Amino acid sequence: MRSSWLVLLVLFLCSLLCGGQGTPKGYDGPLPMPPGRKPDFWKQGPPPAPARNLDVVQLKAQADEMAKLAAGVPPDIEQLKKGLLSKDLQHNLKRIEKLSKQLRQELRE
Repeated sequence: MRSSWLVLLVLFLCSLLCGGQGTPKGYDGPLPMPPGRKPDFWKQGPPPAPARNLDVVQLKAQADEMAKLAAGVPPDIEQLKKGLLSKDLQHNLKRIEKLSKQLRQELRE
């Protein structure tokens, strides 16, 4: 019990000593801007949007092909449960992966 009071007393004294170390003398914060002047970053508008030349027809064709290939995967998986592996399953999955990569790349640019 006595040691806990001693610890509390030491902590209280340390807090009193450290509490006097506020802001340095003579510091009033950041300097105000002169009247009528705004910072330079306010003058700048948003960066111009890059011109995007997307071939919407090609994107739609790729998306349609990918959807068609993806629709064929669940029946192939059902056949796989029966022990029959479709010869086109791996090819279709690779083609779906390639198409999705192309679509992501074109949309990212």
